[in-house]
Amino acid sequence: MNATLAARDSSLSSVVLQELKAGGFSPQRLAGAEAFCQAFFARVGEGDGRLHTPVQWAALVGGLLDFIEQRAPGRASVRVLNPQNEMAGRSLLQVVTDDMPFLVDTVSMVVVTQLQIHAVIHPVVEAQRDSAGKLTGIGAGGRAESIMHFEIDRVGGADEQARLIADIEAALEDVRAAVTDWTAMRDKALALATELPQREFPADRASVAEAGEFLRWIAADNFTFLGYREYVVADADGDRVLRAVDGSGLGILRKGERTLAPRSLKTLAATDLPQQGATDAVILTKTNARSHVHRSGYMDYIGVLQFDAAGKAVAEQRFLGLFTANAAMTRPQDVPLVRRKVETV
Repeated sequence: MNATLAARDSSLSSVVLQELKAGGFSPQRLAGAEAFCQAFFARVGEGDGRLHTPVQWAALVGGLLDFIEQRAPGRASVRVLNPQNEMAGRSLLQVVTDDMPFLVDTVSMVVVTQLQIHAVIHPVVEAQRDSAGKLTGIGAGGRAESIMHFEIDRVGGADEQARLIADIEAALEDVRAAVTDWTAMRDKALALATELPQREFPADRASVAEAGEFLRWIAADNFTFLGYREYVVADADGDRVLRAVDGSGLGILRKGERTLAPRSLKTLAATDLPQQGATDAVILTKTNARSHVHRSGYMDYIGVLQFDAAGKAVAEQRFLGLFTANAAMTRPQDVPLVRRKVETV
């Protein structure tokens, strides 16, 4: 930030603090408000700074400080406001949650499917809270929290607002689950890479080794892990189905897929999933479900198959996620599994 912008932000922050003081903020709350304003206006660009008058900014910041005063531990708080003043043509969408990756991308992705975004301000503050989630201070020594302020197209009725809030809350729950279990999912991929050579496989050993290299490659920041779950192949009413293993889910699959019923192999998007005759150690495909985290698009599906001594597929360990931008930029000749196909061609 250059000196001119820094001076403007400092001046706007000072004016807002004076307005808050005049509005009845106690000295104790003003100390936290000062830290909040510094973080908030550091994220306000020159154009966005002209969106509102200092008095309007003070009302907005004061409302945000009231909003973040209480939050249930481990959950995001989301609200939609319809101002009745000069901002009456827009709605305000505000979110407070523990700081973590993918937040602004995810909320934006939900909003833009329905509405246009006009401004985004995203300060990160250190918040101290008691065991009940009540804010006791803002500043050094607290836990990092993301405060997201979106100015969006007007959201009319209460039903529309409730639907938008529910969609955002669900998406942020997916973010929390994926981020919380990311290390565990990555460790699963690395453990499988080590385990594969000891498994029974109808495929040749070179293919198995290549599959292990692929799992190590995705673990090296080439795949955004969103979900993991284990399945066994079972017979049910004359059909071959994948039955989820209870307690094996991580990330967005921790609480089960959108359906808990066993699914026929014939109904799945990946037609080469574990069934008699499948010989690949790893199956790569796209799911028929879109990601709610980070960016839109159908999720990538990586299935690691397990075979019995007769060469029949009996289980699958499944990863859902998105290949990263880094993976997309990698030469095909440098990607395990893919490079063998390129060489063959």
